[in-house]
Amino acid sequence: MILALGFVLLSVLLSCRALAPRADDHYARAERLLNERQYELAAAELRRAIELKPDFPEAHYRLAQVLFYALGDVKGAIAEFQTAIAKGYSHPAVHFELAKVFIEAELFDEAIAQLAEALRKGYETPAVRAELGRAYLAKGELERAEAELRRAIEVSAPVEFPLAHYWLGEIYERQQKWTQAIAQFEAYLRIVSAHAEMLAEEAREGLAPGAEDFSLPSELPSVESVQQRIESVKARAALRP
Repeated sequence: MILALGFVLLSVLLSCRALAPRADDHYARAERLLNERQYELAAAELRRAIELKPDFPEAHYRLAQVLFYALGDVKGAIAEFQTAIAKGYSHPAVHFELAKVFIEAELFDEAIAQLAEALRKGYETPAVRAELGRAYLAKGELERAEAELRRAIEVSAPVEFPLAHYWLGEIYERQQKWTQAIAQFEAYLRIVSAHAEMLAEEAREGLAPGAEDFSLPSELPSVESVQQRIESVKARAALRP
């Protein structure tokens, strides 16, 4: 009788354990919530996954992305990206992602160190080089910034990389190299205008219904602001003795 009762209790315990949510279940639920753009709920699910499985680098990485890109929690994102690295997250893109957060926090030396680590691990992309240029630009190291941005354009070819041209324009503007600055800003406008035409063509073909005009992503300077900047540079160039 006692033995039979023991087997029953063991079966109940095993059933409860089988029914209890696992870390992977919470992670999968978070992914579904992210697809629905329910970011707060997704973050909560990722935190539950981490509670159940602290050594879960993918969950730390994903939580860091949610905190930074969706919820604007820079401090929390830094902590989660660093934990993902410490727990063994293997893709070198984590260093690039962490660098972007450091740049947002104006921790430029830390950003440069992370980008250098990404490059050391073989992760050379136009965006990595461009962010390096951006960090050096913020530090006022204009020659190093220029070299990284030109490398970004080189790595990106044959696809063009508009932000590299924009930041090069900013470097030349600071150096009062007016002609070069205007050329880079105009290159930026040419590239984003071509992108707009591509989306307009897709709309005509039914691939993007209702897309009458191209709306630039928020991280790209608007066409209008760059046009105004070009006019400002031209005005200052005209005043040059």
